[in-house]
Amino acid sequence: MNHREELLNAFHIGEEDLIANRAGVLSAGQMRRLTRSGCLNLLGAAVLALTIGAILYWVAPKPLTVIQVVLAACLAIAALALGVVLFLRTRTAVAAGSVERITGPVQVGRRGKAGWYLTLSSRSFKLPAHYWHVRNGELYRIYFAPGIDRIVAMEPDLYIAAAWSALVSNSDGR
Repeated sequence: MNHREELLNAFHIGEEDLIANRAGVLSAGQMRRLTRSGCLNLLGAAVLALTIGAILYWVAPKPLTVIQVVLAACLAIAALALGVVLFLRTRTAVAAGSVERITGPVQVGRRGKAGWYLTLSSRSFKLPAHYWHVRNGELYRIYFAPGIDRIVAMEPDLYIAAAWSALVSNSDGR
């Protein structure tokens, strides 16, 4: 399997997805995956809110004080609000159906517990694939959903890579 096929496999996309992305739109499969992701964010927020309530109910000494109830309610509401905001942003991005593209050399690095990030043209994206699928310093086309800045696909930019190699070899005096 070559590097391009490896990336397509890591992103669970095919040639039809890339054709849609090159045209500036999300494919049907990418729309489904983004919608599922937004629903999972909402579900996760609901589970977090219920967990906060359960902890209060089973762990806090009884009878509950007003401050305990207020604090638990505020935390649960904040968790639900975050989930709703993420869901609505994802839903808006899917409804827009557009994809933007950036091309250039990438840098991949870890940001502590936040995970792996990809930097390209002073833009930073959470890396949705394993870091070993991306080669530092190489040229890629990154397709992302604007509004949520989520990478939906990426591929090695072979045309630019050939031009870049020619430019580097000419500047080295070869």
